[in-house]
Amino acid sequence: MEEFKYLIPEESTDAASLDATKLRSIESQLRSLFQSHGYEELMLPTFEYANLYQEIRNDNEENMFEFVNGEGKLITLRADFTVPIARLYNNAHTSATRRYSYFGKVYRIQERHKGRSSELYQGGMELLGKGGYEGDAECLALVEASMKSIGITNPKLELGHAKFFHRLETLVQDDRLRYILDKKANSRMKSFVEEKGFTGSLKELLLKLPYSFGDIEDLKKMKDIIDDDILLEAINEMIAMYDISTMKEDMVFDLCMVPTQNYYTGIMIKGYSYYSAYAILSGGRYDKLLSYFDKEVPAIGFSYHLNTLLEALSKEDEAND
Repeated sequence: MEEFKYLIPEESTDAASLDATKLRSIESQLRSLFQSHGYEELMLPTFEYANLYQEIRNDNEENMFEFVNGEGKLITLRADFTVPIARLYNNAHTSATRRYSYFGKVYRIQERHKGRSSELYQGGMELLGKGGYEGDAECLALVEASMKSIGITNPKLELGHAKFFHRLETLVQDDRLRYILDKKANSRMKSFVEEKGFTGSLKELLLKLPYSFGDIEDLKKMKDIIDDDILLEAINEMIAMYDISTMKEDMVFDLCMVPTQNYYTGIMIKGYSYYSAYAILSGGRYDKLLSYFDKEVPAIGFSYHLNTLLEALSKEDEAND
């Protein structure tokens, strides 16, 4: 019998090594928190039509597990929870506020030999129908309460804003901006600004952006060099989140944060543990998502990347032994 039959696929390596007891304990803590705030837990299908993700997430056959079903239609393993929940909300024919939570696996093809599993555990919440400051505040409160409930040591919250990024895209009119901001590539930004011939406050802003990562005082200083109302509005919304945060000392701001999906419209949140280089949670406002279903409904949510969280907690335990 071939040797590989006794092994598991590379895509499942991380998932197979997870501590199931700790995973269930974290799920229980999050479930209790979400339920206490009125979030209804959903159990969503494992399979979806592939075009649901292709049209909304811009996913393609290179990062989804695709199959042809008995009807000859292309289906895929669930690539995230947000899009199926938006579909469910749309099919309910409502525009009322709805609160949902979820736990389970998503499946995404990862670059080979990078040590990252394609079988990912997530747990999170989605708040649909509640826009603006009130929705942002509710989401942030749950992020902070959940991090404290799990007992993450030395947590960090990182805030960005999709509106800030999209406005810069409009002002700059060049697709290269995304890469430069994502990498905080200072030398490339200098060459980019020189090539494009930007002047005045826009030039000053672009040149300072790669260094803009910092605390609330660093964020407020950026307002002094901005004369665009939309950019200022985005920064003021971030400051408003800081003002109500219970984790002020652990909050940083990144004006170079790039939206991972084109439907993000507002506040973006990432959570970190001292023991992980990767985010243990991520989320944000996505008021454009329901427009794919011809509805205009505000929405915000976040999810824990439980594989990453468990690895961080394991390293923390080792460090404290």
